[in-house]
Amino acid sequence: MTKGDILLRVEHLRAYYASKKGLVRAVDDVSFEIREGECLGLLGESGCGKSSLALAIVGLFEKIARFRAGTANVPGLVKQFDKGEAYEERPGVQGRVFLRDIELTALPDDEMAKLRGKLISLIPQGLQHALNPQYSIGYQTGEPVEAHEEDVRLIELKRRVLEYLGLVSLADAETRFVLDPSSFSGGEAQRILIAMSLIAGPQLVIADEPTSALDVTIQRQIMNVLAMVRDEFDISLILISHDAGVIAEMADRVAVMYAGKIMELGDAKQMFLNPGHPYTQGLMSSFPTIMMMRMRAGGKRPVLRGIPGDPPDLADVPSGCPFHPRCQFATEICKEEVPEYREVEPGHFVRCHRYEELKQEKGA
Repeated sequence: MTKGDILLRVEHLRAYYASKKGLVRAVDDVSFEIREGECLGLLGESGCGKSSLALAIVGLFEKIARFRAGTANVPGLVKQFDKGEAYEERPGVQGRVFLRDIELTALPDDEMAKLRGKLISLIPQGLQHALNPQYSIGYQTGEPVEAHEEDVRLIELKRRVLEYLGLVSLADAETRFVLDPSSFSGGEAQRILIAMSLIAGPQLVIADEPTSALDVTIQRQIMNVLAMVRDEFDISLILISHDAGVIAEMADRVAVMYAGKIMELGDAKQMFLNPGHPYTQGLMSSFPTIMMMRMRAGGKRPVLRGIPGDPPDLADVPSGCPFHPRCQFATEICKEEVPEYREVEPGHFVRCHRYEELKQEKGA
């Protein structure tokens, strides 16, 4: 496999779970690809389905969905994909995810567990829940190696754990190897999680909000660590965030997610400097760092603008384009029909009825 070949392919992925309000469409017909050595930024407001997408890719969504649903049962309703493929509107994961030639969504749980950590790993969101307070950080960092290499010797395991904790610049790792997570700050805990995600040698790492709840100085340090390990190990990376400034630092391409759907996907520079979808435009106009990028690229003096309204409840998504209640350009067709996710230019995908019309008006 050479650099630039497709590593991950996601096809019509849906991930639904049951709730007291009804069926929650956390991921709703998502398709994209990631190439060897690429960083894809996944951007969107909180509650748009980014973390659910990550869990569905690594085969953990249904465990979480069952926990959230309890014994709830939502009747199935057979519907159709645009290409005629049948699916059921029910809790669980549907669609296909391929890691190279392995169809992850077709694997039983025990087979998927053999790949998780070894070929694909997740840095989860929520530092307070990600590390087990009952075990030392040395033990936890080494768990992925023990899971995939049954004959590894203890002395070799310790050497590798210290190597990776040193790689992420955890201070005094050898002395603190035996301490439990309560002895570490948030930034240090994030470094430990990064080391855990890398130690078994995965080809793809999904980092879910790796800088959330950290102060600005520590955020910078964590981003530097992620950039370093990406280059050092030549891994592919999905970087999930609601902060466009964080995504702008590392992403080669950006996928913008809203109400469980990808609304726009394309080259990072193009997306930040000249976004096409009205939602992407609103997001980019909400971040000072992105507006300054535009000004330095020769744009006008930046004017910060927020997006009116709130993201929809995923158990009660509006008809038509889910963004239409907040979109200043919405017309009747936007309220009635879900826009097709289509390639408008090579490598640039948009889900918007009025994309070409608005593009012409913008260029006029």
